[in-house]
Amino acid sequence: MVGSVPGDENAGMSDDPVRGADVPPGPIEEPRVGLLWRVVVVMAAAMVIWYALLPLVREPFPEDSQFGAARWATAVFVTAAVVPVLWAVRRYLDRRPWDGLRLTGFREGWWPFLVGALSWGIPGFAGLGAALALGWVELVPRAAVPELAGHLVLLAVLVLLYEALPEELIFRGYLFRNLNTAMAAWLAVVAQAALFALFGATLWVLSTGWEVLGERVVLFFSIGIVIGCLRVVTGNVWTCIGFHVVFQVTAQAVLGGQLFQVRGDEGGFVLALAGPFVFGVLVAILLSRRDGNWRERVPDSV
Repeated sequence: MVGSVPGDENAGMSDDPVRGADVPPGPIEEPRVGLLWRVVVVMAAAMVIWYALLPLVREPFPEDSQFGAARWATAVFVTAAVVPVLWAVRRYLDRRPWDGLRLTGFREGWWPFLVGALSWGIPGFAGLGAALALGWVELVPRAAVPELAGHLVLLAVLVLLYEALPEELIFRGYLFRNLNTAMAAWLAVVAQAALFALFGATLWVLSTGWEVLGERVVLFFSIGIVIGCLRVVTGNVWTCIGFHVVFQVTAQAVLGGQLFQVRGDEGGFVLALAGPFVFGVLVAILLSRRDGNWRERVPDSV
């Protein structure tokens, strides 16, 4: 710096009259790739991982048991692929730090995770208990209690790795965070839910045909709205992951028939499990004691 001398306490300080002579200059913001292109890159990467690469990972393994090698290989692969892809996009396209996605370490994230799990569990299991008590349905376990408990733990880990963690990192982590810099939080919720519906419905159409399009668009959009609201309310992606884990474990264990057989009115049973999508956000507000700022656009600072 011209005019500075060794030991000068003001050397390197800003001469900006607004910032003040004694305030060090802030970090220089590197240029970013446009928001639209960043969204396109992440959506395309997700489609490549789930649709193009997963069959290659699954191919060497036989379709054996529900907890066989094929399922574990695909689950581990999805998380192992999504995390570095998002890190690279965050680093080289966003030019922003990873912690801006609001995924804290688990020491800070265990409570938001539990809030998410309870946001599904409290209304969901209350509805399930009511359906059982009223005799609408009967649940018949497919294994003894110790084996059933072990299978539920394994299923929870598979759901976490294959669906909850990577999907929430992409949609309620990366995409919501970036959209929320350009639009209000409520609008970012709608936008990421539309992208989630596009992603989920496309995978189903490619694998099973066009007849599932309408049903899957509505399903994925609705789920995206509810979990996106949880993201706004708690400000933490772990809440979304917790909700997603409990929802998918219950759906696969019961509705998928993996661990329980449903007898009786299955339609009434599904209706009983709609509670989390009606009351889940309210439960999260009560547990976290915050309701979020729905009109705020949140800058993504360096």
